[in-house]
Amino acid sequence: VIGTRACFTPIRNSPFTTFYATVRNRVGHGALLANTEKRAAMTTKFRLAGYSALIAATLLTACGGGSDDSSTPAPPPAATSVEGFWTGKSSTGWDVALAVLENGETWGVYTSNGAIYGALQGNTTSSGGTLTGSGREFDLRSGQIASSTYSGTYTAKTKTDIRFPSGVTFAGIYSTAYDQPATLSALAGTYTGSGVSTGAPVQSITVTISATGTITSPSSLGCSASGPVTPRSSGKNIFDLRITFSGANCALGNGATVSGVAYYEGGTLLAMGLLPSQTAGFIFTGRK
Repeated sequence: VIGTRACFTPIRNSPFTTFYATVRNRVGHGALLANTEKRAAMTTKFRLAGYSALIAATLLTACGGGSDDSSTPAPPPAATSVEGFWTGKSSTGWDVALAVLENGETWGVYTSNGAIYGALQGNTTSSGGTLTGSGREFDLRSGQIASSTYSGTYTAKTKTDIRFPSGVTFAGIYSTAYDQPATLSALAGTYTGSGVSTGAPVQSITVTISATGTITSPSSLGCSASGPVTPRSSGKNIFDLRITFSGANCALGNGATVSGVAYYEGGTLLAMGLLPSQTAGFIFTGRK
């Protein structure tokens, strides 16, 4: 995820350029019974009851009732958490992209004029319009990693406001593209863009994703990468990925494997991953 002097070339017309170029009729029936002698009354009662049931069944069938197959499915429960993909500005002028997943796992990057300056990975909890979180912040200018906490407020699927202890704030707007199910058919293709690993400068690289969900990047300066990418089981527009680097010149080391997430929207891909130690990782952003 993280590298010093990291700088990405801006991608124009990206859907998240703010960060990096960001829902029976009921039939009633009554019966009138004549009050005559007991046997005739009972006979009449049974006949009317039979007629009533027949009429009711006929009316329900004509109106589409009486069958579970035509019932309207219950709507999904209203969103109550801060889950989603958020883009916006920080009080320091950074363009920020933040993904809060269904389990609270949180990934984010902040940029300025297309250059990536930092990243955040952690966990967020939310309820009733308030949120708290903690994680690690990666400063690409200094190469330092620091523990971080944050808190804030949100309106589900609308907006969020987050504050860090340093006083820096972030105001984010919800991206509705997050609600679209992730599909490999949409993701498949060849992307040209920029990648950066911890301790290495930014590089222009090409990444190809097959229709079966395999990521490959050909050898560049003595390092190649490959691994699987799969739609996340949450049904949202997030992919889980796992990339292994091969080559003597790989910044993370030969055989190093990162795990993380990818977000795709309108032809633009953002992918982030960390080593198991969560002290180093990789970021790629590109367009097909």
